[in-house]
Formats: sequence, C-alpha cells, structure tokens
Amino acid sequence: MKEQLTHTEVSPQGYLQAKHSLYNSYGGMLLGYILEIVKSQTVAEQYLVDLFADIMPANITELSSGNVFCKLQLLARKKLSAFFESLENCALEEKQVSANKFTNLMNADQQQVFCGVQYYGKSIAKLAAELGKSEDDVRRILKESFTVIRNNRV
Repeated sequence: MKEQLTHTEVSPQGYLQAKHSLYNSYGGMLLGYILEIVKSQTVAEQYLVDLFADIMPANITELSSGNVFCKLQLLARKKLSAFFESLENCALEEKQVSANKFTNLMNADQQQVFCGVQYYGKSIAKLAAELGKSEDDVRRILKESFTVIRNNRV
C-alpha cells in the first residue's frame, strides 16, 4: 500500500513541475533582480541557476504560499551573501586579491580601483573620494589595470 503524502511533502514529479513553474513564472524577474546587484549577465545567470538548483521539495511547499516572488528574493539574497562577502575581500589591506590571474598581476592600487569599479560598481568620483586621490588619478589607474589585462591575455 502506498503512503499518502503529507502537506509538507511533494512527489518527485510534482516537485519538478512546481520548480519548472516557479522558474517560468519568476525566473526573468529574479534574473533582473540579481543582475542589478552583480552587474554581470553571466554571473547573474549563474546565481539564478544555483538558486533554482538549491530549491528542494520542502522549499516548494513553503514557497507556494504567500508572496512567492518575495520568498524567492529572500533565497536570492541568501545566495548573494557570498557575493557580498567576496566583495568585502576585494578591499586590499595587506593581502593581494586572488580573484583571478589578471588581478594577481596588478599592483595594489590597480587592484583596489579595478575591484571598486568592476565588482562594487562604484563611480570614479566615489572611488577618488574613498582613496583620497584625484579623479584623474583613479581614471589613470583604471586604464593601467585594463592595460595589464589586455597585455596578459592569451
């Protein structure tokens, strides 16, 4: 005899259908929400994929009651907390940023400016104020960091 599902359990078939329905209904809006935060289409898409991959059958029941989009946004914020922590690590004190091979080739100023613009989305004016440098100096340093990337591409 088959056991009947309780209200907190979802059948495997129903789980996949519900997950697919959530993605179809809210995936586009969530991608836009994530994109506003991370400022990179590729990174935003990866966070969206990871978010939906982490939704388990127990979450489906919880998500399907109340404001679904707000609950999905909350899951996205939790997933993006790692992104914000990595941004905090981008600020240089005594250690080098090891985000990728290009930032490892940059000096400390170039890393700070590049991370500030690329990952934090800060304006030149804001970075100049934070670093105590002129806007022209920040622009020059940013150009230098792009030169490092350009000269070391394979």
